[in-house]
Amino acid sequence: MSFVRSGPRILIVEAKDEQLFRSFLKTQFEQVEISDRVKTFEDIISVMNHHQTLIFIAENGKENVTRFDVEHCVIINDSAQAFLMKSLNQCSANNIAYVRRAPRIIVMKVIGNVENTINEITEDFRASVESTRTVINAYSEGTVILFTKGNINKKLEFSDFYHKSVYTTEHFSETINILDHHALKYINRNTENKDWYNLTINIKDKYEDYKTHYDRMIYALDCLGAGMVLKEGWSEDSGRFFSSTGGYKVTLYTYMEPKEIKKVLFALEYMENGERIVDFDLYYKKKKIHWDEIKIKGISSKEKLSDYYRQELYKNLEEEDIRFISGLEDYIFATR
Repeated sequence: MSFVRSGPRILIVEAKDEQLFRSFLKTQFEQVEISDRVKTFEDIISVMNHHQTLIFIAENGKENVTRFDVEHCVIINDSAQAFLMKSLNQCSANNIAYVRRAPRIIVMKVIGNVENTINEITEDFRASVESTRTVINAYSEGTVILFTKGNINKKLEFSDFYHKSVYTTEHFSETINILDHHALKYINRNTENKDWYNLTINIKDKYEDYKTHYDRMIYALDCLGAGMVLKEGWSEDSGRFFSSTGGYKVTLYTYMEPKEIKKVLFALEYMENGERIVDFDLYYKKKKIHWDEIKIKGISSKEKLSDYYRQELYKNLEEEDIRFISGLEDYIFATR
């Protein structure tokens, strides 16, 4: 369960020969095509993931970037370290007049009161509260902490970030390690006495392929950052030779409402062709959460309701995550 991750890296590069430098980037790195819809710095951050690096080709690399121009941007599917190593090894460093990093970015998921969380982190790091829209361009070093209530395991739009951020001169690695170790402290202090939920999920499958269903369910919950598995094992009513009344039981500790978890589980009960492949029975305080508690007006059948929640789930996943889940479903279909 992750509440903190790094953001995309940004390098400011002043090249002696810009065309030669662009040719080097094209031949040595896989680049991300920037669409015509990308006009601003906020747009370009929105299309990047945290494994990519933005290279901004500046006229003067020592100065802060005050004027953003997308034509000067190149996104590579690699790290800043890889860029620097290849520049040296391919003798292209001779064409670089100056290179520096923009402030490193940390993305933190907030549960509860965002303002209180920002104030506590600001005090702990002796940092400053800044405008998210301008903070990265305002400094040439240091670390910026961006806050969101969205899913940090997927690509985030710039609009998903809170309008205030925190800037600190502390080193990136030290800052992210401290935040990672103390994330639950900030959450517990600022959830306004809202309890987390201790849920029980019972996986039932007449074909007894519990591992595949477990892997598929846990993968989806992990992608959402939904919670932590506290305990798992065979249901008490399962014998040595399992029947459809038995199953595999998982205890999930989560900040998400039980009905929200039920929607995720119900999305996974059916395949895209409408075939039901598993039962995910959900219990909270020994009370079963039934499918009709998440019904939507105008959707009468379970199959269509499952498909609706599947599409909602996919909106919160990356393409590679969807492919992984679909691959497990193909395996289930092929082995029946």
